[in-house]
Order: sequence, then C-alpha cells, then structure tokens
Amino acid sequence: MRIAIVVLFVVNLFSIVAQRDLTPGKGKRKDVFGTTDYKNYLYTGLQITAGPTYMLTRRDSKNIVYKTTENGRPMTYVIDPAGKPGVFIEVGLAHFTKKSSKLEESIGYRFVSYYDWGLGFKTLGGTEKTTIDYYNLNGEISETSEGNGDFNNGYLYGRFAAHKLFYLGEEKKYFIDNGFGLSFDFAVMNGNKGYDGSCFASQQAFKKPLSFQFQYGLGFGIRLNRRSQIIPGVNVPLFGFYEWRKGGGTATKWFSSNYVPFFAQIKFIYLFEKKVKGCNTPGTEEDRLRNQEFMQGQ
Repeated sequence: MRIAIVVLFVVNLFSIVAQRDLTPGKGKRKDVFGTTDYKNYLYTGLQITAGPTYMLTRRDSKNIVYKTTENGRPMTYVIDPAGKPGVFIEVGLAHFTKKSSKLEESIGYRFVSYYDWGLGFKTLGGTEKTTIDYYNLNGEISETSEGNGDFNNGYLYGRFAAHKLFYLGEEKKYFIDNGFGLSFDFAVMNGNKGYDGSCFASQQAFKKPLSFQFQYGLGFGIRLNRRSQIIPGVNVPLFGFYEWRKGGGTATKWFSSNYVPFFAQIKFIYLFEKKVKGCNTPGTEEDRLRNQEFMQGQ
C-alpha cells in the first residue's frame, strides 16, 4: 500500500512538471529541469556585425595580353591585379516586424522578417603589376620593364537592409537569412595612387570618395535563445547607383583594374528587454508565449 502511494505521488509530480513550458535543451534532463524565461523583450535589439574583407579580380587576369605601339615601337603588356585582405565592423539596430502589412495579410505570406541598419568602418585594398615587353624589327623581345602599385582604402559607411528568414526544422532554432539592402560609402583614407615603375597613366582611374551600392547578404542563423541570435554569412554588392561602370558599378576602379569587394561576416543580434512600469515583475505566461512565438519566426 505504501509503495502504491509513493508511485502515485511520483507520477503526479512528474505530470505537473512535464506540463510546464520549459526552455528546451539537449537531452531529457534539461527539458524537464530547465529554467523558464518569463521576461518580455522588445522587437528591437542591438546588432553588431564584423569580419574580413577581400577584393575579387577577374579570374583570367594573367592570361590577357594587350598589343600596342609606342612611338612606332611594337610592344605587348599584361596587367595583373590581385586583392588584399581587410576588415570591417559595424554597430546598429535590428527591428523585427511585429505585424504583417496589408499586402502580406491578403496573400498570406510575410516578405520581411526584420530590418537592420548600421554604421561602420571597412578597409579595402589591392595590388596591380604591369609587365611590358618591347620588340625589335625581327619580332624578338628586346626589353622588358615592370611596374607595381598597391593601395589600402578606408571607408565610413552606412547600411540598411530588409531580411527574410527561412526556418529549418520544427524547433526553428536554425534558419537561412536572405538580406537585400543599400550601402552608402565615403572614403576617409584614400589609398596610394602612385606607381613604382612602368605603367600606362592614361588608362588609370580612381574611385571617387562617395558611392552607393545595392547589396545582397546570405547567412546561416542560429537562435541561441529567445533573446539572441548569431548569423555567420557573406555579403556582396550587386550593382551601384553612383559612378556606374562596366559590371553594374560594383567594382572599385583603382589604377588600371577593377576590384569587387567581398565580405565574410558574423552578425550578433541581442534584443532589448521590455521595461515594466512600477514593480519589475516577470511577465505572464501569455506574454512569454506570445514573445516566444515572435522569436520563432512569426
């Protein structure tokens, strides 16, 4: 009889605990004995993004040979650009959409999961090598000259983007982040414009200090908890609105070559806690569930 009473007590206790909405974790022990987060969070949070940069150049750069003459003297030359690594960092805010727009409600699909913006600083650099072969009347190379140039530019920039999240799995802990946005760049550190050795000054051009570009970002996100997310990813320019050039204006023109910036990044989003007037008491279960539903992709 005593054993039956103990068994019934344990079963009832386990049933009560199991019905609580606890913070999910790895393994059954954490699911049962985890702590419940009753705090309420705003739909706005801090976002910090940082990572390395690199300037991409044409893949066939070493295979292009140009033929020309100088004072009636035949010659060929090869211009070989290469990118240099750099860094960037930005700080701003992320704003998750609380309600669907009328258009989204009418078709039953949400186009934008959140907006984010930031102010930052980035460095972009590259090198260029020019090799010139001069020929004699017999068509033989009589002389070879070389020249080199390198630059490192620094930009202050502002960025704004709209993002759509695609969640993976029922728990919605992992997601794909697609973002389209604008970047406004202003050069505060103009790189070297001088060349060491031979070059063709008439072919050289240098990007202006101010530029606007339309960008695309792709990331793989991890929801750490109801409050924070981390999103590793990449970002590339698609086309430019200012100083349009061949290739849609995405390239940075420096010396005689075009360089396209590429960004690898890690973004961290941390939601602000909602301040409660009066006594700072935990939110209700209804508030917590509604906030958790938002964090899970609504």
